[in-house]
Amino acid sequence: MNDPLALSHVVVGYRRKRPVLDDLTFVVRPGSITGLLGRNGAGKMTLIHTALGLRKAWGGRVLLFGDAAWTAPAGVRRRIGFVPQRFLDFQWLTPSQCINLVAPFHDNWDHQLVAELQERWAVPDKRIGTLSPGMRQCIGVLLAIGHRPDLLVLDEPVAMLDPGARRDFLRTIGDLNAATGQTVLLSSHICSDVERICSDVAILHGGKIVLHSEIDDLKENVRRVTGIALVPPDKDVLANEGARTWLRNWRDHDLSAAAHVDELNLEELFLDITS
Repeated sequence: MNDPLALSHVVVGYRRKRPVLDDLTFVVRPGSITGLLGRNGAGKMTLIHTALGLRKAWGGRVLLFGDAAWTAPAGVRRRIGFVPQRFLDFQWLTPSQCINLVAPFHDNWDHQLVAELQERWAVPDKRIGTLSPGMRQCIGVLLAIGHRPDLLVLDEPVAMLDPGARRDFLRTIGDLNAATGQTVLLSSHICSDVERICSDVAILHGGKIVLHSEIDDLKENVRRVTGIALVPPDKDVLANEGARTWLRNWRDHDLSAAAHVDELNLEELFLDITS
């Protein structure tokens, strides 16, 4: 079975001399919910647009379900749902009119799911252009998941949502993944959201994926250690910030009695890796 999304040695940017992504390799495993973390300006949106074939890579290979993303056929694109940072389409329609326009293009449109979420999220049937940014984002989500895509790509989808709506949205994504095995790529800068819903995490920094792991593996095998002097190129050192070292396979190291070992904190790990 082909991976839903696979990027190999990808180089892409906006100026030939200054690539945003530089020799980036990244594979999203089937059935996972992968959280893509990166600081502002790290290139998360560029990675997503390149992965979906919306931007052509300068070099390397980008595959969607085994087909080249830039030239992927309609059959492949129908297997994808995408929610951009801001939903700005169909501003002159009401949500119901918008859904009725889009649904006939998909043989597998789940009318019951969309109707249930419309009611749960209290989506008003007013012109989309008059609704709040958060409510417009909810409509973008409905359009992206209504056809039950095999790959759902979410670019900062909860940035416009209030805490209650954000929690409900994340729970919905988790439920869909559990029920159907849908693969999800979730771009975010909210580490707590990634830790709550995602099975995997990837950290984008310096144009590359510098960490990609199952979150359960990180929780089991990675610790923050203070009071020792371990620095790269030790293969188990994920980050080193002053007297603080993030160490994989920490049990295999002969730590001094002065060393203090802390449990995983994804946000602290992310900040130290990208500092």
